Amino acid sequence: MQSFPPEKLYPNAEISPEQFELLVMNKFNKLYPHVEILHRENLKGVDGEYNIDLSIRFQELGVNFLVLVECKHHRYPIKRDYVQLLRDKVDSLGAQKGILVSSSSFQLGAIEYAKIHNIALIRLINEEFMYERRSREFLEKVVPPQFSGNIALQLIESLSASSLRSSIIDNFNELLGISEK
Repeated sequence: MQSFPPEKLYPNAEISPEQFELLVMNKFNKLYPHVEILHRENLKGVDGEYNIDLSIRFQELGVNFLVLVECKHHRYPIKRDYVQLLRDKVDSLGAQKGILVSSSSFQLGAIEYAKIHNIALIRLINEEFMYERRSREFLEKVVPPQFSGNIALQLIESLSASSLRSSIIDNFNELLGISEK
């Protein structure tokens, strides 16, 4: 019998959708211990009630924030439809951010839609978050030198309608064209 949570999570790991949600919740709890995270919360929006995989609440600058997280443990790349549904929930519930976490990759249409509508896309690979899309502003930020080389980002670039290129970025100053002194 396989133990839970698994030591290594591959896209085809045999865990239930709920176990995947709990794995994602555990990862967020470890990274952000100061936030409140609820699993499968029912929230009322302007157009109905939604069951959200994970709802994250925190306060910053005296303002309450709500982040909606949808978790998809699929064997195949995530389609645009899932990103569209998450955006609709964000709008209806008045959340500040939507995050879609997946055990598999994302189709080009999903990545492009997420980019336009400011939805974060994250892959959970071996219990590590790989950010495929964070926010519009992320790449405009200057990364402090103490972080250079300590953060990695998987960059997904569209080469054509049917082709993607993936690369790992671990030197943000180089990416941003900032010379190190």
